[in-house]
Amino acid sequence: MNNKISNIDSSILDDLITGRVEPYIYAFSTNTIPNYLKVGDTYRPVDTRINEWKKLFPNLVKEFSAPARIDNNTIFRDYTVHSFLIDERGRERLLPSTYSNIVYYSKEFFKNATIKDLNDAIIDIQKSASENSGKYQLYTTKRLPIPFIYKRNLNYAPRPNQVATISNFKNAVNSGCTNLLMYAVMRFGKSFTAICCALEIQVSLILIVSAKADVKNEWKKTVESHLNFKDYIFCDTDTLKTENNYVSANLKQGRKIVLFLTLQDLQGQETKNHHKDVFSCNIDLLIVDETHYGARAEEYGRVLLDSNLTKKEIENELQEIDCSEQYSCEELKQLKSKIRLHLSATPYRILMGSEFTKKDIISFCQFTDIVDEQEKWDNEHILGDNTKEWDNPYYGFPQMIRFAFHPSKLARKKIEELKKNGQSTSLSDIFRPKALIKTRGNSYKLFKHQEAVLDLMQVIDGSKQDDEVLGFLDYEKIKEGQMCRHIVCVLPFRASCDALEYLIQNNLEKFKNISKYKILNIAGVDALDKFPEISNIKKYITKCEIEGKKTITLTVNRMLTGSTVEEWDTMLYLKNSVSPQEYDQSIFRLQNQYIKSYIDEKGDEIKYNMKPQTILADFDPARMFTLQELKSQFYNVNTEQNGNSRLEERLRKELEISLIIVLNKNKLSQVTPFNILNLVRQYTKDKSVIDEANEIPIDYNILSNELILSAIQLLSPIDSSKGLNFIPIEEEDDDYDDPDSSGKPPNESDSDGKNKKDENKYDEPDTLNKKLSTYFSMILFFAFLTDSEVKSLEDIIRELPKTEENKRIGRNIGLRKSALQEIQNKMYPFILSKLDYKIQNINSLMRDNTLLPIERAKIAMNKFERLSSSEIVTPTNVVKKVVNLLPIDKFTIKNKNIRYCIKARRILMYSI
Repeated sequence: MNNKISNIDSSILDDLITGRVEPYIYAFSTNTIPNYLKVGDTYRPVDTRINEWKKLFPNLVKEFSAPARIDNNTIFRDYTVHSFLIDERGRERLLPSTYSNIVYYSKEFFKNATIKDLNDAIIDIQKSASENSGKYQLYTTKRLPIPFIYKRNLNYAPRPNQVATISNFKNAVNSGCTNLLMYAVMRFGKSFTAICCALEIQVSLILIVSAKADVKNEWKKTVESHLNFKDYIFCDTDTLKTENNYVSANLKQGRKIVLFLTLQDLQGQETKNHHKDVFSCNIDLLIVDETHYGARAEEYGRVLLDSNLTKKEIENELQEIDCSEQYSCEELKQLKSKIRLHLSATPYRILMGSEFTKKDIISFCQFTDIVDEQEKWDNEHILGDNTKEWDNPYYGFPQMIRFAFHPSKLARKKIEELKKNGQSTSLSDIFRPKALIKTRGNSYKLFKHQEAVLDLMQVIDGSKQDDEVLGFLDYEKIKEGQMCRHIVCVLPFRASCDALEYLIQNNLEKFKNISKYKILNIAGVDALDKFPEISNIKKYITKCEIEGKKTITLTVNRMLTGSTVEEWDTMLYLKNSVSPQEYDQSIFRLQNQYIKSYIDEKGDEIKYNMKPQTILADFDPARMFTLQELKSQFYNVNTEQNGNSRLEERLRKELEISLIIVLNKNKLSQVTPFNILNLVRQYTKDKSVIDEANEIPIDYNILSNELILSAIQLLSPIDSSKGLNFIPIEEEDDDYDDPDSSGKPPNESDSDGKNKKDENKYDEPDTLNKKLSTYFSMILFFAFLTDSEVKSLEDIIRELPKTEENKRIGRNIGLRKSALQEIQNKMYPFILSKLDYKIQNINSLMRDNTLLPIERAKIAMNKFERLSSSEIVTPTNVVKKVVNLLPIDKFTIKNKNIRYCIKARRILMYSI
């Protein structure tokens, strides 16, 4: 191990990091077939292949392994070694008749073959290659240029999970569904699958609409390169400009059209002449690509406002967000389409609404599903003599290793200084430049906290040591595995890219590894002038890889949605995330297949996995843990497996596929589901009930329910500045003992007989939303106060009438069993699950026997930081100051077990 990180126990990584694996020849012997050597090849770790064979031959002994490579551009297969063993050494293959009772027959066993035979074979193959004698079959690099018009030469079948999606699509259409969602992880192959769906129902006109113009080439390549889609013509807005009636004219001649347009193409005060034909056509299938993406500019704008940016600075930052208005734009609504198919890898916000029902969702595929299918295929096929590892349709999907590090010591110190001064202390603040727009003095090229940024980058580089960050760029196994070759660095502001580029270039002597990278600033203040075309960025990175050069790409949002850069294998995440959608979209840019092909003179092909593993380094561990918990929660909601016990199972599954490594006291360790759940729970301790209630999304459908409306109409809208304001129920008016309490709404009348609900019937939608949040806070309040164990709204409904204490709490809060049952029955499952998790977590906090009584009291105080507009819970530090002012030495405490309270005005009390 490199001595620069020798103070850190990184032994856990030694078994986890593999990186690129050279093609290898391997051999093993087994007592099951004595005097024979099994000789094979593999493009994964040799031990992985050997372990697969151990399932059949448990007592096998690995005898040999050696690289199957002549040079960087030439490799050979096990067939080549087999020919040497047979032709040069006279070794015979195992015949099916040789042993009648063996568990598995393979023709790759050779009688009396020795390790010397194998060494001699490799020497002879290398000699033949150097002499160019043609004696052996060799494979050389096959590089295909990217054509402007793609050659139609691909003929692969859909993968099993794609086949299932196509079948689901056809069934949904046949059952009358017309607004469908394909929810599948990045790298699933949504564009290919969507066109297969169109082919399945034999449509003639497909319109693809996207907020991102740079995904057009991905669609063009899909349609033009696959033999199955030969009947479709791909066209875009430029094609339409050549002939206004291009679409209708081709349809009349029996041709089939795939038309790609952006939302920017469609928008405007008037319909463009070349688009009128499209609006007049009946579109068979409208595909809305990246359907989550339309509102992203608005979301990102809110984050920038929170960063105290001026209007001009916000406009400058939003230039990089290449999306238009939301997908609900009027132009999109006016298109006449028979079927709409929405594509998204991260439709989290969309699914919190009720636009799509279960039957409308034709695919729900996560990365764990792909890995499961990959392993299933290997288990069923990999040991066959004629099976190649790359025959697996999921071959090449990389494993992501996630590092969750705190910033380096100097950066942490700076964060503490900012916090003491009452300033913002996020990761984005550390990487904030002195100016966000171009200035004469080039201050936009300097960070506000230049030394802290330099320190962190040096630690990542391995030039400095730190007890919270592993200098992984200097870790030998990562270097040996040829990992971290093409890094993408995600920064908070466009000028941050300029500042980091300037910092690196002016401190090259301080970096032992980063100094060897080419820097691509694709999102800086002037970056769009330097790199206007995304295709040129991709070509540059590919060129660097061919030449053996490493790259670091600096971006904020550009190329983090809908773009594929095969070579990207590492990400440094150095900004605040807007949402789980943005975070997942960004980090999954790394998770594409990156395959290099070798081909012999006969056209036979070997596919080499260039990216078996990727690395994500996030310098906000709490963010990574929280978003992982949210993602696992969301998966369980989709599969109707709610509850924290199921959540732990899901977390364990995802952490097996994509493990998280943390550094604590100079030792690396692997994160467990308990670590994540515990951190999220600790985070919950400091949040008030109002904060918790505000985080539960609003289900607009239940706001039209008469019974639920009656329960919330009289409530005050939720407001953290006014505290909790509940309306108690009289004992004779509760419905707790009614076995069927789903009847009519209660009659809420004042002393004049006037129905109070009428006074609120015209509440604005925003007011109703806040009243519903108030009702959520009442439910959470009950979960917090009850002695019963409750994990869901269903549990609360069951426990509410069981004890007099629960009834008392419920009446004083104002909960009606009938309203709770209606919410349970009518609320959208995704939102109900969110409420259930809140109920379970808040209830378990007060039932935690590991907490001291004083700790539970502090949690309770945090939950109810304000009881009304004039009644607040005094912060602990203020209480301590007041107590310290008291003349304690003047008091005589006769009974040491008594605690005294000093009461001031109404309820201001301090325990001493």
